[in-house]
Amino acid sequence: MRPFVKWPGGKALLLPELRQRMPKSIGTYVEPFAGGAALFFDRQPQQALLNDANPKLMNLYIQVRDHKSELVGRLASYETEYNTLTTISAKQDFYYQSRSIFNSRDFETNLTVLDAARFVFINKSCFNGLYRENKAGQFNAAFGWKSNIILYDEDNLTDCSSALQDALIMSGDFEDACRDLTAGDFVFFDPPYDSTFDAYQGNGFSKEDQKRLCRLFQSLTERGVYCMLSNSNTEFIAGLYSGYSFEKVSAKRMINRNGNGREGEELIITNY
Repeated sequence: MRPFVKWPGGKALLLPELRQRMPKSIGTYVEPFAGGAALFFDRQPQQALLNDANPKLMNLYIQVRDHKSELVGRLASYETEYNTLTTISAKQDFYYQSRSIFNSRDFETNLTVLDAARFVFINKSCFNGLYRENKAGQFNAAFGWKSNIILYDEDNLTDCSSALQDALIMSGDFEDACRDLTAGDFVFFDPPYDSTFDAYQGNGFSKEDQKRLCRLFQSLTERGVYCMLSNSNTEFIAGLYSGYSFEKVSAKRMINRNGNGREGEELIITNY
């Protein structure tokens, strides 16, 4: 089982490092910055809460969980329509038209299966799979110049839908996602990294947000909640979490327009 959407900072390549650092036994599993949720799909916990500040992304999770068959039908239609267009110019026009409709939708209310399908389409057909928003919160990645696209793997979507059946899915602030946690629960924090690309949400993620996250990490530690966090290996982050256990790991960043910029060193920080 693997994530059904490509997301900046996805953890698929870091899974071996994350697996071996998880506690042996946990209560509720929580990802306040779900993104592609690679660790969730890898571990398939029985009790889980998935949250992300991006309501468009979390609508996709809800539709995969609750309306997988209808979503597959919508994705198949998008895939067929795009792939049967005979010129790259026509494909480009179709992409920008779909992006414009996507950006015109109100994602605070009345989200649909079609919104989720359109989300997957523009994510898979944009440049380098680079989900990116402007300050107004509108998707603004350029056309990807793909002759053909594959939008879904139905077997994988079926497995993902099964894994999500008992998961609580929400969209909001990371602190809200952790409000009711108790001793023995486990949180994997995978925030936008310090000093790296964070334009996949319109309002970004500031130094003050990083400090607020660290305060939450400290509060959860006092409540007996297991916490694991990944972030950039910077002096700022190392200083914030200086009282905790952290290890440096090598990691590839798959979403970077410069291939030479895809190697990096990250920190995995734990309170246990």
